[in-house]
Amino acid sequence: MSFSGIERFISPDELFFSTTDRRGLIRSGNSVFVRVSGFSLDELTGAPHSIVRHPGMPAGAFRLIWERLLHGRPAGAYVRNLAKDGSHYWVFATMTPSPDGFLSVRVAPRTPLADEVKRLYKDVADVELEAAARDGATRRDVARAGQERLEELLGEMGFGSHDVFLTEALTGEVVTRGRLASAVYARSRRRGPIAEVLAGAGALASTLADLVLRLEDYRQLSERLLRSFAEVLAVARRLDRAIEAAQTASAAVAATAPVLHNTARVMAVPAGKAVAALERLAPRLASLRSDVADLRLGIALASLHTDMIAAFAAEVLDGVAPPTSLGEVPLLCDVVHGSVLDLSARAGRVNQALREVVAEVAEAGERLAEFHRFLGQWRLLVLRRRAGAALGDLVRPIDDEFAASWDGMDMLRSLSAEFEASAVPFDVAELEERVMRIRADALAYRDAS
Repeated sequence: MSFSGIERFISPDELFFSTTDRRGLIRSGNSVFVRVSGFSLDELTGAPHSIVRHPGMPAGAFRLIWERLLHGRPAGAYVRNLAKDGSHYWVFATMTPSPDGFLSVRVAPRTPLADEVKRLYKDVADVELEAAARDGATRRDVARAGQERLEELLGEMGFGSHDVFLTEALTGEVVTRGRLASAVYARSRRRGPIAEVLAGAGALASTLADLVLRLEDYRQLSERLLRSFAEVLAVARRLDRAIEAAQTASAAVAATAPVLHNTARVMAVPAGKAVAALERLAPRLASLRSDVADLRLGIALASLHTDMIAAFAAEVLDGVAPPTSLGEVPLLCDVVHGSVLDLSARAGRVNQALREVVAEVAEAGERLAEFHRFLGQWRLLVLRRRAGAALGDLVRPIDDEFAASWDGMDMLRSLSAEFEASAVPFDVAELEERVMRIRADALAYRDAS
């Protein structure tokens, strides 16, 4: 095949759909895939999906995709595809494991991140060319070199892992699409079973789109909470060290002022407990951030799959596709249903983790308040026992670090309350009912046609 170098630009509202078996052989495709690729459906069916692979795409990107898919996890990437006439087109491709293969929905890239990734691919392709030139290099070696370079470059862009990149890329594309699909696929004047499928998909898509936006706010809150926590923990640890110094110095005057030494030892206990409570927050916050990211990814993917259901129904209503194309809708519904169940479990973990975070913040605040009472007693004793010469220099650092930690705790409490108040509602029963109704309506219409 010759390469024309001509790029095809895809309408923002268009969605590509295809399914493959476990080996990547195409089983089905929708009208957009057929039209843009330039291949007939007969040519595509049974062919490896690599029939549309552009040679300029780095092998490392596909290695990342297959690693996720073969571990039963959804994957996604910006991909340049090759049409039959030698032109090319870019998509953001999502791939999801299905019971006996994989399901793919692809959209036109619309975020600035797409342009950044295109530049990265050129660097990765150069690395793969160098790897291929080495004696004895295999295709697997080349793909591994490309994958390592791609992950390195994504890290330099600020993505701590491919999971983080995928979440941000997919969520960004879905948010940018916004309610585009609802407007494009709306057929309010149409009636009948297939119109019910479209209306149900539109309502579900709207609910999921709202959740995507809510979770973006949730992500920003969790990031603010993490940053604030790191600052407060650092201050609390400095306070703990300052108290240790006060204990040591108080011990030095224990012979003449034993009450000072005893008070210093006592006030160290709640301060240590406050630090311990904050340190327990670290894994909880890490888990919370991970689950929020997984929720964002899952809901964005379910939103895209729901848009695909609406696209199939709209094509049938418009006479662009035959009723038999609705045979893909049950598979999409099953995938969305599985996502809903998984997301419900994750939402439960997020809410539980949030309750634990709020409890730990409250515990740390109570211990700091307890410490402050003992600190006041210790400072008065320093004055009464005329121990200022030995201990006076330690009072200001303790006061300063306590003030900073107290302000930080106020910030943590405020953020925790804001986070708790913005908890994402997830009515799994309602979502399940909607998905199952769409599935049943689609099958009934297909079978009756």
